[in-house]
This record gives sequence, structure tokens and C-alpha cells, in this order.
Amino acid sequence: MIILIMAVFALLGFLANMMLENRVIRLLTALIMFIGLIISVIGIVANMHDHYGMKAVTTTKRQQIYTAGDANQGFGMLLYQGVGTNGKENVYIYKTSSDAKKTFVAKPDLKTTSRRESIAGNKAYKVTKTTRWVYKNNTYKLLFGIADNNKSLKHRRTIYQVPSTWIALTTTQAKSLSAKMTPKTDAEKAAAAEQQKQLAELAQKDPDKAAQMQVKAVKAALDSK
Repeated sequence: MIILIMAVFALLGFLANMMLENRVIRLLTALIMFIGLIISVIGIVANMHDHYGMKAVTTTKRQQIYTAGDANQGFGMLLYQGVGTNGKENVYIYKTSSDAKKTFVAKPDLKTTSRRESIAGNKAYKVTKTTRWVYKNNTYKLLFGIADNNKSLKHRRTIYQVPSTWIALTTTQAKSLSAKMTPKTDAEKAAAAEQQKQLAELAQKDPDKAAQMQVKAVKAALDSK
């Protein structure tokens, strides 16, 4: 619509300059049309550059995520890997359902930021807060809708909520975990077997407690070796 309005201002200004005989009326009309044309151009620039006539609307989506590791390992695992030169953003790896065969890789982009936070419970979630530019009302949409920028993405914030029964590991840590957790001496093997027996018994009574103990053991192994 704004393009049509600009065309009308330009046409009326031209016709006024060509057809009106009264010099004062001709100049005044041409000036009004010129001002209208300038205001229209300013409106287009403001809409494209500063989202004039629009407002930021945020929607939140929370979805459960599932361990990237073996479903039978007793605790959850969220994997991540730094990307980019500054290392501030990560690729996150997890499964989207309990019976998924393959892991899902969530990649960041220029308008997406991500972080992790601890939560209570035993389930992990991905919370996505998406902010988009939408027109304040139908009038603005009618005027500037030709730009096809309604619901354009402003930014997206992703929060991975990890409970104490889960552990977040880099892909490098995950690859070395098996070697670090494998007992090497007979004494270590005997202790590991006894621990596994106790964990299995505990898992029957209190699976969350058993998962927390496994997470603690994993952290200890990564820190000490």
C-alpha cells in the first residue's frame, strides 16, 4: 500500500505542476504532494531499518529431550561442542524421543544464543524463546506488508535445562569416558563390580539417587584422570 501511496503523491504532484494555472495553488499543492512523498519514503526506511509499525512478540516452547547416550546407562547425557572462533556458542546433541535411534544435532546461528541451567527433577528440557517482529495492527500491516517482513525473526534464545540425574559433556569428554571409567587393576575391577551391584540394587529402590551417584562418579573420573 505504501508504494501505491507514493505513486499517488508523485502523480498528483506532477499533475498539479502541469495543470493548475494558479501559481500559488500549484506550488502549494506540489509542496504538499512532495512532503507526502518524503514522509512515505521515511516510513519505508524506518520500517525496514527500525521496524517502524512493528512490535517484538516472544513465544516460549518447552520440549523434553532425551539422553544422547545409551538409554539403559542409568543417567542422562547432553553432549555439546563449541563452534566458531570465539567459542561462545555450542552445538548440542541429544535425542528427541525415548525410542529415537539417532541423535539430533542442534546447531546455532547468528540470531540464536544458547546456555545451560540446572533444574530439579529427573527430566531434561529444551526451552526455546523466539522473538519475532509483528505488525502492531492491520493498518501498519496494510501499509508496509509488501516488504513481507511480518513475523521476521529478531532473535532466539535456547536454554537446556539439565537435572542432577544428567550430565553435560563435551564430545571429547564423551569419547574418553569409556577408557577413564574402565577399571585396570584386579582391585579396581573388584571394586567396580561391587559398585555396579550396589547401583543396581539402589536403582530398583531409588533410580534418581542411583543416577546422581553415576553422574558424580563420571565427574570424578573426568576430573582426576
